[in-house]
Amino acid sequence: MSLPSVRTPDEKASPELYAANDPPQWGDLPVVQTDKQPQRTWKSFIWSNLDVPKEEARFLTKLDLTLCSAAALGVMIRYLDQVNITNAFNSGMKEDLGLYGNELNFANALWSAAYVFGQIPSNLILTRVSAPYYIAFLEIAWTAFTFGTAGVKNTQQLYVVRFFVGLFEAGHFPAVMYVASSYYKPHELARRNTIIQVFTSVGPLFSGFLMAAVYAGLNGVNGWPGWRWMYIICGCISFPCAVWTIFAMPQLPARMKPNWIFSAAEVELARARMPSEKKLFTGLFKWKDIVRWHKTWHVWLFPAYFLFSAQLGQAGGSMIFWVKSYNTAKTTVFSVAAINIIPLGINILTIIGALTSSWISDSLPRSARWPSMAFASFAGIIFPIALAATPVHPANRGTRWALYYLTSLSGTAAGVTWTFVNETSRHDPEKRAYVSAMMNAFAYIFTAWIPIFTFPTNLQPYIVTGNYVTAGFAACALILALTIGYLHNRDVNRAEAALEKRPGSEAEVGI
Repeated sequence: MSLPSVRTPDEKASPELYAANDPPQWGDLPVVQTDKQPQRTWKSFIWSNLDVPKEEARFLTKLDLTLCSAAALGVMIRYLDQVNITNAFNSGMKEDLGLYGNELNFANALWSAAYVFGQIPSNLILTRVSAPYYIAFLEIAWTAFTFGTAGVKNTQQLYVVRFFVGLFEAGHFPAVMYVASSYYKPHELARRNTIIQVFTSVGPLFSGFLMAAVYAGLNGVNGWPGWRWMYIICGCISFPCAVWTIFAMPQLPARMKPNWIFSAAEVELARARMPSEKKLFTGLFKWKDIVRWHKTWHVWLFPAYFLFSAQLGQAGGSMIFWVKSYNTAKTTVFSVAAINIIPLGINILTIIGALTSSWISDSLPRSARWPSMAFASFAGIIFPIALAATPVHPANRGTRWALYYLTSLSGTAAGVTWTFVNETSRHDPEKRAYVSAMMNAFAYIFTAWIPIFTFPTNLQPYIVTGNYVTAGFAACALILALTIGYLHNRDVNRAEAALEKRPGSEAEVGI
């Protein structure tokens, strides 16, 4: 089996990658493959494993069953433990702890602050330690505080446990994305990343059904309300998932060794497939490296895009409050189970849309990512404006119900975006870790406080201005998506042009 050799802009022997008298401005050129790639058939559009030699297909299948399963389960329990506070709030916590003001907003803000604080340090730690053990440690640590949430007696204790849950969850998602991008090629990555990413919707989806079931079966057992039992159940679900990570999550390719899953030949195959992953240790860099990275557009535009796109889910997040608002002191229109289950349609549609988006993205010429980002941003403009312009309690309840569900389309590009980030810095592992952490950190820096003003809990679901502000964020995200697409295509064209000037070269760009 022949594998392509890869030349990157950072290699000293590769000055020919840059066009003469035209050094790269405003960014590094993409990784360029100098060997002709095998012709892809229609099978690869179904799943990439179907279009490679048998040995490579077996390796990729093992990787899918271990890396992707551990990452997806970790992401699911993280979002389960992260978002169940909203379900608990609407299922008795509000009344039990006296959360009648903006305490829920403040608890979420503390979670976000801790999440931001832990981003970059955690990503840099990851590149110096055993990835499986470190990621599992993060999962076990936040699981412990999830158990602790079941026993909180007041808002101060709630704030403390939410802070530590956020701190330990901070490095998890960038870590699993980093590991995945170290193993999969560009045309393989978006679908895997999106499958992992959609579990950010599976977690809340599961949380809603779980809250409904726990409330029905355990509310009042041993004198504990249903929302406290939910945290116990969540912890019991999270712990075995963390244990699976220890056994299933592979080391980074440069440090990978044969084990009970991967043979010595498969370890060599992993390294041969991804020659850019050759450093034994990464993560130690100098100030000049940070300065160099900040001269590229990736460090500025990807975090800015993610900052704006992270705010788009707030519009759909109002639905659970809207459903509950139909209940009054005298009339119960929706049960506690219905309040938790009805909004889950948003998560289901997000999952379907995200998977569709990733399959389309991988199948586009050059595996283009920006169209998915632009589509999600455009949806983020249309549907929040429609929500702001319609009555909160219209005569036809289904109209607003459908609009809430359609806000799901604005959340379909996250997996593709993470893929794009990792692809554009594939040749520089430290930069890849840095940009990923910056992207997540910037998103949560603003998510920590913006909802306090745009979607305050005490005004839910009667939000008008917040929906218009969300549409404004989406417009900014759309402009950035188009700009990112333009700059990346420009860089790819320059890289191809530079290689074409080499005698006898047949250039393909590894994007």
